[in-house]
Order: sequence, then C-alpha cells, then structure tokens
Amino acid sequence: MKQIDIPAQKEILWHRLRTDLKSLVPRFDNDDLLLCPTCCRPLGFDEFSVEHIVPKQALRCDPANVRQAIPQNERSGLTLLCQKPLVIKGKRVPGHGCNSWKGKHFDPSLRELLGADFQKARINTRHQVSLYSAGYLALFRQFGYQISLSPAGLLSRRQFFFPNTFLPDVPLNCQMILAGERRSEFNEDEKAYWCEPFNIKIDDQTALVVLRNMGFRVPISRDPTQPLARILPYLPSKFKFRPDLTTVFE
Repeated sequence: MKQIDIPAQKEILWHRLRTDLKSLVPRFDNDDLLLCPTCCRPLGFDEFSVEHIVPKQALRCDPANVRQAIPQNERSGLTLLCQKPLVIKGKRVPGHGCNSWKGKHFDPSLRELLGADFQKARINTRHQVSLYSAGYLALFRQFGYQISLSPAGLLSRRQFFFPNTFLPDVPLNCQMILAGERRSEFNEDEKAYWCEPFNIKIDDQTALVVLRNMGFRVPISRDPTQPLARILPYLPSKFKFRPDLTTVFE
C-alpha cells in the first residue's frame, strides 16, 4: 500500500501545530512561524520537514502482509522537525537540523530495537535514549506544545542532544525498557499493534508509552489530558500552563 501524500501531510501538520501554538503563546498569532519541538527555534514552513518518528528503514522489516495492509505513515507516526542546520557552541553541525540529528543518532538504534530478540539482544544507553526521544516526540504528536513547552519538555528537549547518556535530571524509571515478545504475523484482530505505533497512558508524573512490544516512561509536568484554562486569572495549578520557550543552545 502506498504511503499517504507527504506534502499534504506537512500542510496538515503545520496548520494543526500553528493553531495549537497560538492558543498557548498568543504572540505567535502574527508570526507565520512554528517552534521546532526539539530545538525550540522559531522557524518558517520551508524550514521544517515531515519526520517519521518510527524510522522508515525499520518499517521495511515489517511482514509483507502488514506493509500491504497498512500505509507506512500510519505505522510510523508523523510529526514536523526542523531542517535548518544546527549551530551548537559556535560550530555548525553537518546535516539538516533536528531531522538529520534524529536520523543519525537515533534511527539506527530504533531499527535495532524493533527487530530485537530481547532474550538475546544487548541493549545499551544509546538504545534507551533513542526510545526515550521517540516517546517524547510521540507525546508531542498527541498532545502538542503543552508537552514541549513545560519544564519536563525542556528536559526532554535537552536530552535529545545527548544521545549517549541520560542527563542527571531524567528520572530513573524513565531510563529503562520493559519488553515482551514481538509479533511476526498480521491478523485483523491485532491490527492496532501495527496501525498505531504508540499507546500512551498518563501515570502521575510520567507518561507510559508503549511502542509495539516495548514499554517505557517519559517525564511530564502535568496531565496533558486535563483541560487548560486559558482565560481565568485564578485557577488550580493543575489547570495552569506557563510556556517555557528556553532553547537548548544559542
């Protein structure tokens, strides 16, 4: 089955994220810009590209009947990442922004995890950080900028640029993977396993994210399923949201 039209998906994602960003940070109402969910730089439409959270090269290993029944884009989960070159500590990073950073540092490890036999596989920190970062992007995909612009979101954005080690502030229960046996065949009763890549449950100060046969946690600052009060001056703290626009680097 052919994948969904990517240019159309970029337009859809752009307008949905613009609406979400303007609702949380009204000053963006007059600027035709988005914040990259990882580096947090304000950029225009042409400086973003569609990102497959679950990398395409990993999906090529799915059973043939899965590839035939379910479009690639549904199996991967789509979001937008910037493609403007990164400049960190005065040095330009080769590649096309956060999109290339994820492709270089995380996609190979995600591919290995999705095909791993966890009875035999050796899992290293790069694998764990890769899964953590994919989980953060999955939360952003589902709940938008209230994830990225929170204190926990800033922590995850910083973690994105440290692929080989967990930052000290990342909770220990977010530095582990629980894994079961992966499925090797497709049937209609288990279509959800292949169709929607991420299953997310909110649990106190973390989100439990399940990617196929792997479960792991990502820290959150508030329950994103609770409504945000955008007008009332006095309200309980769980309904407040004060966006943190701190960038990971200058």
